[in-house]
Amino acid sequence: MRILKPEIAKQREEKILRMVIQEYVETRKPVGSELVAQKGLPGVSSATIRNTMKKLEDEGYLYQPHASGGRIPTDKAYRYYVDYLSKIQKIAVKERERIESQYRQGSAEINRVMAQTSKMLSMLSHSAGFVLSSNVQDLSVQRLDFIPLGPFNILAVLITEEGVIKHWPFRINRAVSPAWLMMFNHFINEQISGLPLKEARRVLRVNLSRGGLEQERGFTQLACDILDEMAQKQTRAEQLYLDGMSQLIENISQDDYGRLGQMMRIMEERDRFAGLLNEKMHQLEAEAGTKVDVSIGTENELKELKDLSIISSACKVDGKTIGLIGIVGPKHMQYNRMMSLVNFIGELLGTTIRNWQASLEFKEKSEDE
Repeated sequence: MRILKPEIAKQREEKILRMVIQEYVETRKPVGSELVAQKGLPGVSSATIRNTMKKLEDEGYLYQPHASGGRIPTDKAYRYYVDYLSKIQKIAVKERERIESQYRQGSAEINRVMAQTSKMLSMLSHSAGFVLSSNVQDLSVQRLDFIPLGPFNILAVLITEEGVIKHWPFRINRAVSPAWLMMFNHFINEQISGLPLKEARRVLRVNLSRGGLEQERGFTQLACDILDEMAQKQTRAEQLYLDGMSQLIENISQDDYGRLGQMMRIMEERDRFAGLLNEKMHQLEAEAGTKVDVSIGTENELKELKDLSIISSACKVDGKTIGLIGIVGPKHMQYNRMMSLVNFIGELLGTTIRNWQASLEFKEKSEDE
C-alpha cells in the first residue's frame, strides 16, 4: 500500500471536499463516492474516496442524512469553500461588461442608484439583494441650493458628501429673482460646505441670530429647518433598500419550506435585519483589508437566518464607508460567483458616486468662473 505524503493527502481531501460541495450546490442531492470518482478523480478507487469522505464527516465537514446514502456539506464545509474561493475568485469578463452596461443605464441620483443596486444584485444572483446606506447622523454637507421653479415656488436641494440627495419643494410669499438666489446659494455654501450636519446647523443658527435683510433671514431660517429635518433620527429600516424576496423563495428547497415563515419574518422586520447589517458594516469598516464578508447559516446572529448565507461588502468612497451592499441566499449558493459579484458591484457603486461627485465639483467651479 502506497503511503501518500501528508501534503498530497491533504490536497486530495480538499479536492474531494470541494467536489462534494460543488456537486451538491448544482444538484441539491447527497453526493456519493462513486460519483466523485467519475467526476474527476481517475485512478482513485471509490473505497479510498469513501474513506476520505468518512474522515471529512468525522471532522465535521460532511453530513450523511441516511446511513446508506451520500453526504452533504455542513456549515463548516461551506466556510472552508468560501475561504478557498476568496483566494482565487475572479469574475468573467463578459459578465463584468454586461453589469457595467446595465449600471451605466442607471440614474445619476444617488439614492435612486442605491435602490437600483439592490434590484441588480437580486436579478443577477437570483436571491435577495440589499443596500444599507450610512446613517444621516454621520453625513456631511456638500452643498445646499435653492432653485427657482417659478415666481413663488422654490426647490431646496441638499447634497451630502456621501452622495445622499434630498429635495424639498416650498412656496414663498414674496417673489425673489434667480440672480439673488444664486448669490444666496454661494453665500450659504461658503459657510457650510464640508461640515457635518450638526456643525452646519450651528453655523446657520449663528448667522440667523445676527439678523440681516428680511429676505436673507427667511431663507437662512428655511436652510436651518431643512438641516433640522435631515438630522432627525433615522430608523435603521429607512437606511435599507431590499429587493428580490420572491427570488429568495424560489431558491429555497422543499426541505426548508417549514422554516420559510421564520426567514421571511426577519426579512420583513426590516429594523432588526438592518441592525444586523449595520453591525456588519462597522466590522468591515474596522477590518481595512477585508473586501467581502460571508456569514453562513449559524454564523448569522439572528436564528431566523440559520438556513441562509449573507455575502456583503462595504462600499467606500475615498476611504470613507458610505454603505453596505450584498445578497441573502441559500447556503448551497454558488459562492465563487456571488462573492465576485458583490465585490465588483460594490466597487462599481463606489466609482459611480466618486465620478458623480467629481462632475458636480467641476460644474460648481465652472459656475463660479
